[in-house]
Amino acid sequence: MIQILLMTLAALFLFLQDPNPEIPKSTDKVESSSGDEAPNQKAEAPYKEVDPESTIGQPVPAVEVTDLEGGIVDLSELSDKTMVLEFTLPSCRFAQRLYIQQRVQPMIRRLDRDEIQWYSIDSSFFAHPQRWRDWAQKYSLKHQFLLDKEGRLAEALGVKVSPTFIIIHKGKIAYHGSLDDDIWGQDLERKVLLDDALKACLGGEKIEKPYEKPYGMAIRTRRVEDLRRKEFEEARKKALGDFKKPSDQ
Repeated sequence: MIQILLMTLAALFLFLQDPNPEIPKSTDKVESSSGDEAPNQKAEAPYKEVDPESTIGQPVPAVEVTDLEGGIVDLSELSDKTMVLEFTLPSCRFAQRLYIQQRVQPMIRRLDRDEIQWYSIDSSFFAHPQRWRDWAQKYSLKHQFLLDKEGRLAEALGVKVSPTFIIIHKGKIAYHGSLDDDIWGQDLERKVLLDDALKACLGGEKIEKPYEKPYGMAIRTRRVEDLRRKEFEEARKKALGDFKKPSDQ
């Protein structure tokens, strides 16, 4: 019994060596929650990973998310607004560093005065409103927080890491990338990419680089977590199967 437990723990250890697995580009069918496909029911289309760079210039996807009180929000209905979408996590060290260094809050307040909406969006499978109420209180924030618990909005926009910043201008995606070019928060001459992109948008100018690969921590969406659990279960079964095989003489 102890040997079986050790084999299971070994499988878990090997599985956890890759803490941020990428969503595969396979055409495997998405499993239904029950595990069985309902008869006479149209199967869900295979998941196709979205290239974030390809979303530039595209309309905002019609995906429903919720606010902290459970109200439904569809950002595609706000096509006449200029918005900043901040995909982030309160547990993300990169996001924490940006807020501790006061690199985000002044921008949020300035944009609010210019009537540009800022939305912080949590697309993790464990998203919870209280985490964001605590975050808002800690950093004196008054803008709107949204929960994308199924990760559908993040997937539709090709968002994988926290923090990722997206500018919506005239109903279309104008910028997708990082806040700045200072990954470790030590460059005093950093370039604030998000601010430069916003100024270009509002000034009617072309954004020089509308896609800047964001840096940060992988977002564990519902799909990513389901894949992790499936891979762990397969690793566990394989470990147990190998243990039960008769040893070579």
